[in-house]
Amino acid sequence: MDDTTILRVLAFFHPLWMLMSLALAIATARLGLEIRRRRLGGHRVPRALRDRHLRLGRRTLTAIGIGFVLGPLSMFFLRGRDPFDSFHGILGIIVLGLFAWTGWTGRALARGHPEARDLHRIAAGSSLAAAMLSAIAGFVLLP
Repeated sequence: MDDTTILRVLAFFHPLWMLMSLALAIATARLGLEIRRRRLGGHRVPRALRDRHLRLGRRTLTAIGIGFVLGPLSMFFLRGRDPFDSFHGILGIIVLGLFAWTGWTGRALARGHPEARDLHRIAAGSSLAAAMLSAIAGFVLLP
């Protein structure tokens, strides 16, 4: 395998990482929606369900953060392009901010501040929507 082929293969690491991160985010959202469904139905929400949602949420935020760093590094070192010179790059900044907001409001909820519930729901939905848009916008950058 020559150097060009290796660089081309490495350039797929960021997109694959982010697809895995998006799958984690969707799994986390499903758990959150289950918590919401039970709460609105007047049913008790098991502590194990909340704990699983929190654990997966933390992993999701970590994966999104790592992926955000990998994107510009990939563009600069593997592709020879300016890191944020694309619609996808700008969306990446927005997505990172939305996921940070989701984590911040989730942390408030976990600490017993139920007034953060609506903000958390809005932030999470916005995060997922923006992440999906960013994924679509990134198609044109694939090697």
